[in-house]
Amino acid sequence: MRGGIISIVSPSEDKTKQAAEKMGKLQDKGDLNIYYRKQNDYILSTIVPTQYPLSIINTLVAISLSNKIIILLNDNLDWKDGELLLAANSSGIDSIAIHNNINLIKKLIESSNINVKVSSDYENEIKYQEPESRKEDFVYIDRVFTVKGVGAVMLGFTFMDLKVHDKMIALPSMQPVEVKSIQVLDEDQESVGPGVRVGLALKNVKADDVKDTYALIPEDKKWLKSFEGEFVKYPWSEIKENGQYHFISGGVILMGQLKFDDKAKVELTKPMPEFKRIMVADVNAKSGKSRIIGYLKI
Repeated sequence: MRGGIISIVSPSEDKTKQAAEKMGKLQDKGDLNIYYRKQNDYILSTIVPTQYPLSIINTLVAISLSNKIIILLNDNLDWKDGELLLAANSSGIDSIAIHNNINLIKKLIESSNINVKVSSDYENEIKYQEPESRKEDFVYIDRVFTVKGVGAVMLGFTFMDLKVHDKMIALPSMQPVEVKSIQVLDEDQESVGPGVRVGLALKNVKADDVKDTYALIPEDKKWLKSFEGEFVKYPWSEIKENGQYHFISGGVILMGQLKFDDKAKVELTKPMPEFKRIMVADVNAKSGKSRIIGYLKI
C-alpha cells in the first residue's frame, strides 16, 4: 500500500472545502479535515486545516505533512495570502499558488525571493493526482487511544516503509513499542509505504504510557533536541534575543528557544525526529504581520 498527501490552504474556508471535495471524500473531521481517494494500492489523502487565520497551528501541521501544497489565493490579496506563501516556502515542499492574475503573483514571489510555482488553471491543479513520494524515517502520530480487545492504538501518517513487528521508539516518552498490526481504511495490512494514513495496534503497551506520542522513529535513528543549523530569516521578521518560538516539521510542532552565535542554536522542550528543514514561527506576532519568521536548514 502506497500513498501521498496534499494539503490545500487558503484564507477562505469555502475555497479549500470545495477544492478538497473534488480530490476525495471527507472521512476524518477535526483540526485537520482529511479527504481520501483510493485507487488500487494507492491512497491520496487531502488535508484541509481549520481555524485559519485565527490560528496558524493547524495550517503549519498540514503544510509540513504534505508531499505537495496547493495555495488558493484570494482575488484581493492581503497579509494572509502572503503568510501562506511564506509558510509553503519555509517548508521546502513542492508548492503551487493559484490565482487569476499570474503576472501579479509572479512579481510578488520574485520580490520576496520565495520558491513557489504559480498557476491560473484551477481545474487542472485540483484534479486527482499522485504527488512525488516523500520518504523519511518516522511515523507522524496525532491520536492515541485504547480499543477494547486490541489495546493501545495510534493513528497517523507513515513517512517510511513500515511492517508488522517493526520496533520503534515513541517520542517524547522514549518508550520502545512494537507494531502488532496495521490497518488502512479498516483493512489489515502486513506492510505499508510512505504517505499512508494508518492505524497501528501496539504490542504489550498501555495507551496511558504513550498518550502524548507525536512521532515514532526506528530504534537506530537519531532525534533532535539541542542542535545547530543555518537560519534563513525573512527580512521583515523580528527576532527576539533568546526568544521562544514554534519549530515545525513533519507534522511535529514543538516549542523551543532560538539563539544566535556563528550559527543558529535551538533548544527544544521535547525531542523531534531528525529533519533536514524546520519551519520557525512566532504565533504571537502582531496582528496583520506574518507569523512565519523563517526556517532552519540542518
